[in-house]
Amino acid sequence: MSECDLTTEFSCSKNSKNPDTCGVECDTKVEKVYQDLKNSSIERQEDLPYDSNGKMTQIDIWGPENAEKVFIMIHGGYWLIGNRKKCLGVAHAANKLGYTVVSVGYDYANKDHVLSKTISEALEGVQFALTKFKDAKKFVIGGHSVGAHLAFQAVTRISDPRISGAFLSAGIYKLQELVYTSYGKDLGLTPEEAEACSCDYQLLKGIRFPVLITNCKVESPKLYEQNVEFSKIVTTAQYKEYGNEDHFTMLTELTNEDSPIYIDFYNFLNSI
Repeated sequence: MSECDLTTEFSCSKNSKNPDTCGVECDTKVEKVYQDLKNSSIERQEDLPYDSNGKMTQIDIWGPENAEKVFIMIHGGYWLIGNRKKCLGVAHAANKLGYTVVSVGYDYANKDHVLSKTISEALEGVQFALTKFKDAKKFVIGGHSVGAHLAFQAVTRISDPRISGAFLSAGIYKLQELVYTSYGKDLGLTPEEAEACSCDYQLLKGIRFPVLITNCKVESPKLYEQNVEFSKIVTTAQYKEYGNEDHFTMLTELTNEDSPIYIDFYNFLNSI
């Protein structure tokens, strides 16, 4: 398969419901979510640094710092774009259930800032939140797209008995083929780095806390296949698949209380 064809197999936008407009539509919706939160009465702390050497190594907090339950959300964007202000669709359900939401930022990966460094930064941000909320009794760690990859890395590498669940939405977990795409070139991804940064599904087998894997039919073929494979190996995880959603609406529909995505996410959080 050519680089162009393989890149298309990994492209969420080209395989979305509206390839020409999905990016703008998603950005508009997630920006509204952010602005609505800023204009609400919810307590918030923004742009808190966890690593002074990074440019985007900050967290935002949406809710009281003395919360007993915290949802840590990591944004997507192929480790190349996106930011912690654009992944807050989860806040609607989480805040309603008494969770404070922490969104984690990280520096983008490239040949001079390799992906393993980006992963380490994201984990540092998660650990910073775990330490900051020292009185919280439960933490759920989640992510969308490559944020799900980083959330997987967090829950399998960080040992904290308060981690009580993982929400993995439309994720990418195996990176070996990505080396031979335009994404891999932009990331400076080598075969060795791809192998080291891929997720080992076996690490979640028999995990003590609940895991929700969500997938969509209108998705890049490679991501769709990976999520199906993941669900078949980690059979203890809940697996939900949505026939009418794409990679982007998987995030934006989290604000729609009537959508199956919202209902499943709400019920999952409520069960923890």
